[in-house]
Amino acid sequence: MKCIQCCFFIAFPFFCFTQPALDNVFRQGKVTGVQIMATANNRRQSYYYGTAGESMKVDSATVFQAASLSKMVLAYIVMKMADRKEISLDEPLRNYFTYDRIIADTPARQITARMVLHHQTGLPNWAANPTSKQWFTAALKTNFTPGSSWSYSGEGFMYLQYAVESIWKQSLEKIARQEVFIPLHMVSSSFLWQPSFETTGAYGHNSKEELTGRNEPFFAAAAYSMLTTAADYNNFLQALVSGKGLSKAGHKLMFTDTVNVKKQYKPLSEAGSHISWALGLGIQRNELGTAIWHWGDNGDFKCFFMAFPEKGSSMVYFANSGNGLTVMPAVLDYYFGKHTWWALQWLEKDF
Repeated sequence: MKCIQCCFFIAFPFFCFTQPALDNVFRQGKVTGVQIMATANNRRQSYYYGTAGESMKVDSATVFQAASLSKMVLAYIVMKMADRKEISLDEPLRNYFTYDRIIADTPARQITARMVLHHQTGLPNWAANPTSKQWFTAALKTNFTPGSSWSYSGEGFMYLQYAVESIWKQSLEKIARQEVFIPLHMVSSSFLWQPSFETTGAYGHNSKEELTGRNEPFFAAAAYSMLTTAADYNNFLQALVSGKGLSKAGHKLMFTDTVNVKKQYKPLSEAGSHISWALGLGIQRNELGTAIWHWGDNGDFKCFFMAFPEKGSSMVYFANSGNGLTVMPAVLDYYFGKHTWWALQWLEKDF
């Protein structure tokens, strides 16, 4: 790979590296393929490394699984709907959609969109493998009173997706195209497998860098199924940071309506004290200031983003490797300088 200086991030002038230094991070970390889009001072820089699978090299067109970064798209749609008063963040979701999987669970009747976005529904992450047909009928019940504690839940986002689809009377894919993908020029993004992905879709690789295949979603799932590129997702992230498509009040609320990440019966760790959860996304506070962030983990696909809105800097990262998140401290150091990455410590020790 051609050696270029990565010094345009004048927001952090003391950290200037050559691109081979970053290549070496992934080589030593046994990360098969990587796609990054970073932004600072209204300038964008892309980075590609490794193979997408078989004989394909990772390039700007390579499509990756967005895993849980998919959730941010639904959160953004819901905030736009709340601005238009099409949904109330505090109205029980059962008033919008009757969910057979939880109809017998009395506490679940309290669940609202705000609780879903805060991960305070009381629902488990998954009651069954969400990529299986058995998931659709798997028993689902709350583990604690909704709104009383924090616990990450993909199931909660699926409930919210069903409520949104019921309000719109359209599928998530159609809603996302109208509300997000088309207006933000996300030309390579979808919640469903597209024919064009046959030649651009990355294959996953395990921790030994062995090819494991690629998931071709048969069902649009707001919690995990989006496929996209770093450039597309960066378009979305910049819209999120700037508040494009949101009212000023809605944009502020999305970042400032936060809860702590203390789990039931578990004390808050030092890392956890630097983390809170806003409406759909994580908040981290460190030496650089306040960042918004989220991660994704679909097994052999990993992803991450972090943005410092007040500094105008951000980084979107996708990897088709089971080792994709193990190198994140070095990646964040590379783009933002050496600092304490509480989000990563929290994910490793407390999540």
